[in-house]
Amino acid sequence: MNDVLAALMADNDADREKFLNREVLRYAVMRQITCERTGQVLDVRTAVMVTWIRGDSRSAVVVTGEAWDEVGESVRAKVAELGAELEVIDGREL
Repeated sequence: MNDVLAALMADNDADREKFLNREVLRYAVMRQITCERTGQVLDVRTAVMVTWIRGDSRSAVVVTGEAWDEVGESVRAKVAELGAELEVIDGREL
């Protein structure tokens, strides 16, 4: 909740987006609890939420940062091949 208040009071759009992304990631981590790839318990500070969008369809997963580092390039290539859009929220950058 502190990040929501911080976002509302942020001085610029970049800070506002950062705070809101952290809240979105926190919610996703609380819902999923474990990494889709490794089964490890997720930590919002190191988790990565990956959402691919194709038309009106959206799918998202949350993985550990290490898992994303392993598969990120191949996922990006596959999403591009399918003509979809990819959104990544990396807790390590928040």
